[in-house]
Amino acid sequence: MKRVLFLILGVICFSVACNKKSNPTPLAPPQPLQIVVSNITTTLTIYNLSITDQSEEDLMDLYAQTINKTYTVKVKSGDILRINYFLELEGLSPAVAPVISFVYDGITKATVTNLSGKLSGTLYIAIP
Repeated sequence: MKRVLFLILGVICFSVACNKKSNPTPLAPPQPLQIVVSNITTTLTIYNLSITDQSEEDLMDLYAQTINKTYTVKVKSGDILRINYFLELEGLSPAVAPVISFVYDGITKATVTNLSGKLSGTLYIAIP
C-alpha cells in the first residue's frame, strides 16, 4: 500500500514539475539604449564609447571621428551597464558644451557635458 502511495505521489510531483517547465515565463525582448552625441560645434571630434553589461560582454566598442550622431545598443531589462566615454573637440574652444546623453525607453538615464570641450569618465546605468 505504501509503495502505491509513493508511486502516485511521485507521478503527481513529476507531472507538476514537467508542466511548470513547459510554460516558462516569457522574457522581455531587448530594448534600445540610445547614445546621443550632440552640441558638437567644431569640424573634428574624436571620441571613444564602450558599453559592457554585468557579464562583461561588450555591447559597443566605438572609436569615431564625427559630428552629432545617435547610436543604438540593444539592452535587456535588469542589465547593469558600465559605460566608458571619452570625447575631445579639436580646434577652438566650442561655443557650447558637447553633450553625451543615454536614453532608454524615452527617458534620459544620464547626461554628461563639459564646457572645456573634453569629456571622460565612467558611468553605471541600471536598466529597469
